[in-house]
Amino acid sequence: MITIGVDIGISATKVVMMNGTTVSGMEVWEEAFNPERLERYISANVTNPANIDCIAVTGVGSVSFHGIKGINYKVIDEFSANAKAAGYACQSKDFIVVSVGTATSFVKVNSGVATHLGGSAMGGGTLFSLFHMVMQGGGWANLRMLAEKGDLKSIDKTIGDVSRSELPDLPLDATAINLGKFERDSRPQDVVLGLVNLVLQNIGVMANLAGKSSGIRDFVMLGRTVTLPHAQEIFSGLEKLYGINIIVPKNPEFMTAIGAALCAHK
Repeated sequence: MITIGVDIGISATKVVMMNGTTVSGMEVWEEAFNPERLERYISANVTNPANIDCIAVTGVGSVSFHGIKGINYKVIDEFSANAKAAGYACQSKDFIVVSVGTATSFVKVNSGVATHLGGSAMGGGTLFSLFHMVMQGGGWANLRMLAEKGDLKSIDKTIGDVSRSELPDLPLDATAINLGKFERDSRPQDVVLGLVNLVLQNIGVMANLAGKSSGIRDFVMLGRTVTLPHAQEIFSGLEKLYGINIIVPKNPEFMTAIGAALCAHK
């Protein structure tokens, strides 16, 4: 049987189609959720709607979904969806899910039991707003293109820039001041990458602090923002600095929708 997972976010909608536990289709809609578009998606991709076991909806916009005639649906809370998705992608039994959507949430999973730890208003929405402020507009593709060409050494100050010797537990290449080298003539691509680093690095710091009290050192990163250029380098720096393990699953922007479908799957 087919299960359709729909993650209705503030700025975009992610849709996945699953046959059992296998993903067979994925789409992102850069617009407010439209149930008529979901109906068209189903008509175009499912030969017989009777083969759909359930539509599983999650995300902040899920309360506005009232179903599609003839198809069962379930509303899955986002924290449960994130926990299920991370467990699907991660071999560890104990981990913290860091869902970097428009904002960011932290969910601890211990042996399959999920606990919402809290969240931060900093996330992809913060990054995109800062990008618009700096670049006077431009879409997600433009952000990616500029970040790809950026150089953090030209925009961030490191410990080596402010100290002649390593500080306790801080290597010379660790960031000391985000955007600390910013000047009016700084290259736009360096500024944009600096903004990406500002957001992802500080989310990583918050994740590390969230995991310290529980002793958890595995973190599963979800969301489109974690796919940006140089994100893996940023995460590698955090791993080295804090002795943690950061896991970015395949297609992280779709994982919440996948988790919703898995939660609803019989």
